[in-house]
Amino acid sequence: MNVSPRATRRIPGAKKVGRKPAFTREDVVAAAIAEGIDRFRLSAVADRLGVVPAAIYRLFPSRDDLVVACLDAAGATLRMPEPGMSWRETLSLWADECWRVCEDFPGLSGLVYAYPSAFTRIEYVFAAYAANLKAQGKSTRQAMFALDFIGDSVFASHLSVESMRSVDEDGTSGLDRVRAAIGDADVVMEPQDSWTDRGAVDTKIDFILTGLERHWPEL
Repeated sequence: MNVSPRATRRIPGAKKVGRKPAFTREDVVAAAIAEGIDRFRLSAVADRLGVVPAAIYRLFPSRDDLVVACLDAAGATLRMPEPGMSWRETLSLWADECWRVCEDFPGLSGLVYAYPSAFTRIEYVFAAYAANLKAQGKSTRQAMFALDFIGDSVFASHLSVESMRSVDEDGTSGLDRVRAAIGDADVVMEPQDSWTDRGAVDTKIDFILTGLERHWPEL
């Protein structure tokens, strides 16, 4: 059947008819993480998805709901300890995973301290690690102490590393600014390149594990 050109002509001022853009909760979470898990704005997330902010609220009633979803996404990537691992292997894996998740989700270390209930989103992870430690004869409170001490050490260290890595509009890194502030002064805490990587963290973790071989406090 022949269709008249007049029938297919778009009427000036009429809204364009077509399928509305579709996106999922996972798309929103990915966009928020890409914007910065600790600082994303809903308007920026919407722009990244090509939708209006109101569309985001259909899936996430508030920004806090999206923050929690981002925390859950990060937590879901944490590796669990294998049955039979020694307590030292278990805690080394925990340290590795805490560092790795901070690297994979920039801004997470800051968010964890800014969002008090963040740790509750990975209770199942704590339970798995605690079970391995308890199998090695450690109590629940001893497991809590070790996991908290190591996790806190890694996250706090990563937060410091992020500040050293950060670059301002002039291209100057945080470490460069520290060196400029010190100048030629003879100081105890002399800035090192290792302040921008994991080197110092591994030294701290080894120190903690060595200490636990002699005494294991309870939390």
